Amino acid sequence: MSGFALAAHRPNSMADPDIPPDSPAGSSADPSALKRRVEAARAERARRESPPEPTNASSLAMRMGGEFGAAVLVGSGLGFGADYWLQTSPFGLVIGLGLGFIAGVVNIVRASKAYTASHPVDPNAPSVPDDAED
Repeated sequence: MSGFALAAHRPNSMADPDIPPDSPAGSSADPSALKRRVEAARAERARRESPPEPTNASSLAMRMGGEFGAAVLVGSGLGFGADYWLQTSPFGLVIGLGLGFIAGVVNIVRASKAYTASHPVDPNAPSVPDDAED
């Protein structure tokens, strides 16, 4: 018998402490319980690995500015590399710069939508008077 088969039949040999001691390790008696445990573990992992939400406007602005700048730099760098490799200067740089700009705008829109969804505007907040209504 192999070492794996012996380990599977030993009591308390599993690493998961949530398994009740009366259920055998290889039992498929309750697949819905296994499904619930897998979904709970995936939810916990997603919660742990998700990036932290920005807490104020300045951190959100720094994130958006950094993402936009990085997208433009990567796009222009790839365009410059394509120009160097294909000898098509300046067309690759112009196209790469344009694609980087578009990718940066898409990143900003995505980040602002996520922030707006997680921080909705209070409908009971007082409105700010407009200067043009004098």
